[in-house]
Amino acid sequence: MNVNHLKAFFEVAKAKSFTLGAKKLNVSQPTLSMQVKFLEKRFAVPLIKRNKKTFELTEEGNIVFGHAEKIFSLIHELKKELENFETHNMIIGSTPYISNHVLPDVLLAIQEKHNNVKVQIYTGLSQEVLDKVVDYEYQLAVIGRLPYPDNIVSIPILKKKLMFISKKDMGKRVSLKDLANYPIILPEPGSATRDYLIGQFAARNLTITNSIDCENPPAIQHMVELGMGGAFFHIFSIQRDVQEGKFHMAEIEEDLSLDYDLVFLKDRRSSKMVRIFTSTMKGMQHNLMK
Repeated sequence: MNVNHLKAFFEVAKAKSFTLGAKKLNVSQPTLSMQVKFLEKRFAVPLIKRNKKTFELTEEGNIVFGHAEKIFSLIHELKKELENFETHNMIIGSTPYISNHVLPDVLLAIQEKHNNVKVQIYTGLSQEVLDKVVDYEYQLAVIGRLPYPDNIVSIPILKKKLMFISKKDMGKRVSLKDLANYPIILPEPGSATRDYLIGQFAARNLTITNSIDCENPPAIQHMVELGMGGAFFHIFSIQRDVQEGKFHMAEIEEDLSLDYDLVFLKDRRSSKMVRIFTSTMKGMQHNLMK
């Protein structure tokens, strides 16, 4: 059964007029009449007594009208419940770096203007987070740049410089060529940082010959502290540990920087939560880039 046909009949029966029903649905009267006839054909019964001067439903029409009333009442309640959820719940995905160093300031700014918004943050590797955005689990996400499917909107938000950390003092600057044979601890597959780094080495005809995969940033930092290898990090993630002497930090001669994007489904473009987050983050973009 076509719900639009049921809606056409319901509005006609409620208004007791094809003219008023057509006006309510903003369609032509012939179109509305055709939709009602399609519904009658579907049920194989007449729903409206057309030989009467006054508008009157058949007995079958009254039965259909009663059920239609319940159906559209449920649809109305469903819409209200979804709108209420959409108005008060913001579900965000991010990488650990973003959730620790970027999102707190953004969310504070949001809650100062929208104190009724409940925020839920989930973290993971960029690819994992993107997959959950595509699967409608997260309304939006801020992740390291990846190849995106056609149904995703991506907005460049941040560009953060990468540094190299190691237990051994390698000087103030180090090149990728110097690091090609050095033990490097990489995030596990699915990380945008990992893909970017491997791509940067490959672009210079270099290969990371001695690598270790690790699932989370704190564990990688601890492995560096133990002297198991070096790793690439944003300065904000490591500054305190460097100052405390846990490991050394060097700039990378090739000046590597990782791009971060705000991503969401095209279907969610008009979502209130997406609009609030997008406008807030864009307004803070200059400060976040520092």
